Amino acid sequence: MAAHRPLEIGLTGGIGSGKSVVARIFALLDVPVYESDTEAKHLYYVPELRESVISLFGPSAYKLEREIDSQWIAGQIYAKPELREQLNQIIHPAVGTHYKAWVAQQNHPYVLKVAALLFEANIYKSLDKTLLVVSPLSIRKERIADRDPFRSEEQVDKIISSQLSEEAKIALADGLIYNDEQHSLIEQVQSWDGKIRGGGLG
Repeated sequence: MAAHRPLEIGLTGGIGSGKSVVARIFALLDVPVYESDTEAKHLYYVPELRESVISLFGPSAYKLEREIDSQWIAGQIYAKPELREQLNQIIHPAVGTHYKAWVAQQNHPYVLKVAALLFEANIYKSLDKTLLVVSPLSIRKERIADRDPFRSEEQVDKIISSQLSEEAKIALADGLIYNDEQHSLIEQVQSWDGKIRGGGLG
């Protein structure tokens, strides 16, 4: 059990911005990192949540009734935004509960919660401060094409349009990390780590 509540820092960025890479650098500095998307995938197998997901999407949501079909679900929710909102209402509360239990076990000056929809889902309101990874759209699209060759350009555009604009996120964030191939990610993360530990973020 943690001796005190760590400062809770949110980390986000648009698809292809490189927030996972930034999170890994923080982890190398021994910062506890909670990857919301990864944990959400695990929670899909909790019986109650699995039943809710099948009720919303039908049996096609799971391959052979066992493995979650993330790619198929992604196609559904970006074609029908109302399904995405309903899925979020199932998954986000479960992730939130799991995250709180995880935080209670940490004994570190601060923890990092990585979430793609940190601002869109108002998750940031329950955290102390937020960091935003910003990257030019052209570079983001190149990364997505290399990382997710199964995604069509149309699907990528739908995902991008479903998220808040870069300008809106910048206005909400307490700090920025530039992943534009011109600034050193390691130096920026080290700088923010020092500021957070020293109470100088925001």
